Amino acid sequence: MFNKFKYGQRFLQSIFYMLELVWQAYPAACIGTFIITIFQGLIPLANAWIIKVLLDWLAQLLIGGRATKEQLIWLLVAQAVLMVGTAMLPHLSRYLNAELGRRLTVLIQSIVYQKINSFEGIAHFENPKVYDTIRLAQQGAEQSSSQTLEILTEFIQNLVTLLSFVGVLFSFNLFLANLVLLAALPQLYVQLKLGQQRFGLAFELSPVERRKFYYSFLLTSVQAAKEVRLFGLGLHFLHKLLDLYKRVHWAERKQQQRELRWELGLSILSSVVASVAFILVVLAAFGKKLTLGDITLYVNAVSSVQDALARFISAIAGLNESVLFHSYFRKLLALTPALPIQTVTHSVPKLSSGLELRHVSFRYSKQHPWILRDVNLKIPAGSCLALVGLNGAGKTTLVKLLTRLYDPSDGQILWDGIDIREFNPAEFRQRIGTIFQDFMRYDLTVGENIGLGNLAKIDDNNWIQQAAHQASIHDDIMRLPQGYETELSRMFAEEEEGIDLSGGQWQRVATARMFAREADLLILDEPTAALDAQAEYELYSHFAELMFDRTSVLISHRFSTVRMADAIAVLENGRIIEYGIHDTLLKLDGTYAKLYKMQAEFYLESPCKKA
Repeated sequence: MFNKFKYGQRFLQSIFYMLELVWQAYPAACIGTFIITIFQGLIPLANAWIIKVLLDWLAQLLIGGRATKEQLIWLLVAQAVLMVGTAMLPHLSRYLNAELGRRLTVLIQSIVYQKINSFEGIAHFENPKVYDTIRLAQQGAEQSSSQTLEILTEFIQNLVTLLSFVGVLFSFNLFLANLVLLAALPQLYVQLKLGQQRFGLAFELSPVERRKFYYSFLLTSVQAAKEVRLFGLGLHFLHKLLDLYKRVHWAERKQQQRELRWELGLSILSSVVASVAFILVVLAAFGKKLTLGDITLYVNAVSSVQDALARFISAIAGLNESVLFHSYFRKLLALTPALPIQTVTHSVPKLSSGLELRHVSFRYSKQHPWILRDVNLKIPAGSCLALVGLNGAGKTTLVKLLTRLYDPSDGQILWDGIDIREFNPAEFRQRIGTIFQDFMRYDLTVGENIGLGNLAKIDDNNWIQQAAHQASIHDDIMRLPQGYETELSRMFAEEEEGIDLSGGQWQRVATARMFAREADLLILDEPTAALDAQAEYELYSHFAELMFDRTSVLISHRFSTVRMADAIAVLENGRIIEYGIHDTLLKLDGTYAKLYKMQAEFYLESPCKKA
């Protein structure tokens, strides 16, 4: 009983919250819709009453009675007004609902994406359950809020109609009125149950919907187009996609069959009640207890009450379903930051002494293995540290910690002796320029792709060109059709103006984006992975100049690059196992020396001849 009370309380809270959103979106439309709804709810009774009066007058005329001209005129005027209202009000209501829906969409999307943007770290984005919450919140918030308005207007309209006709039935026959109302209870129970089942089905199919989207992406995206065709993967992915569609359709079909069985049974019950009501009215008429107009009014009342009850119950079930979906919107808004932010923060000083990692360990949760264990490092200001290690050693994870996309599970990262958790993350990241191996390729102009590295300078062409020069991409850009205004997109460009770049050119654009940032710390994660030999040479021939007076962290598998660093740290199984300069590490004859010799051997000898 207590659980039902709590559920009812949450249900009403959700309804009020959704109505609050609707009101915020467009108050005037809410008032207009409410007034129109009341009128639409009263129109059926008014129509039925006019027909009753008219039939009674006609019956009196047949037995010699008469109606005055004034009475007839007023009756016809009232009927005309109702007909005009019946014709006009739905159009006005539809327009107000559409305009309200548009404004509601903007409001809800703003709330959802502001919440998502408030996640300073990336832990929520790498958690499948949270990702489902975000997806269902986006889908459910907009739909449930707009649907809630429509459902509530229908709810109010049918409630007004229901109450007005129920009053008519109670005045005629108490038993008949109670019979019609009691017959609605099974329908209410069934609709609520079916609504919960539909919600459960949507949640159950959420992972399948994600997979469907992924296969659709593989079949249509330019990123996958080359491999899909070279490896002949098209039909394979299509069959996978169609299998998922069949799985979804099978589940939906089972649900609809279940609903159909219940609805057929409820239709039979409704027909039986209508037949009993008709019999009672006919018997009363033959007993001369009713006029001809009364018969029409009461038969109309039974039919209207049943229709209004059905729509009323459907509205309640719809509200229940909307609340269930809307719960994910509330759940998203209630998500606590995965990266705790201190209320009082230090201003971020210019890096003057350096970075230090003290006993840093990290794992994603208590159920996951340790990725980094007791890492201790010092990176003096103005120096370059290279991180070396096999894939999975923890290098990229260390970069995520340095940029505070995650916090260490244990230990500290100090910026000039201050724990970086004491800084505002956004302000702290302004001091960092980063290029990841999986950098973004924005479907925007070249200038925007570079300028996004420093939004304050995105309209400063000289600044953007300076960053492009530093990344050795300026000359390539000037050869493009519109230079820095060239759209790097096949999707959004007009006609055939958009172009794509080579992998190496994209990487240099991303490098320019990093240089556009006025940063104290530069982090380069495999910055030359997609560059050809000449481009790599050109970039690193300017490396000392580019890194001058800047602290930098370099991750690379190319030892020709690594040896330029002031210090090299070798990561293995999440621990620093070797540290020093290139020559010192070679003399140690440890992991670094082994990896270096393997790469040198690859360049000096032909693997094909060796085989």
